[in-house]
Amino acid sequence: MHEHRGLSIAIAVVALGFLTALPFLVPTTIWIALTIYAIVKGAGSGPEQADPAVVLLTIVGIVTFFTLAIAAAIALLGRAMTPKRRRRGDAVAALDA
Repeated sequence: MHEHRGLSIAIAVVALGFLTALPFLVPTTIWIALTIYAIVKGAGSGPEQADPAVVLLTIVGIVTFFTLAIAAAIALLGRAMTPKRRRRGDAVAALDA
């Protein structure tokens, strides 16, 4: 009944740590991405204003990345908690034994 207690605590710690760091990670990552965009925009020969679509897609991409990162981390850690499937013959043989 309690065979996955340690793993479930590890998943909770990872999720809590990630969600605690998220308010600092998202604005910092957005700032870094927009700074790089401004440097590239300043070095290039394009118009002076930033393209609003690029800024919006950058923010959406960063938030999507962090959402997928937490989902993937929990899925990979939780995969060990999922029981392995058995073939039908193995289940019948286990019941007969």
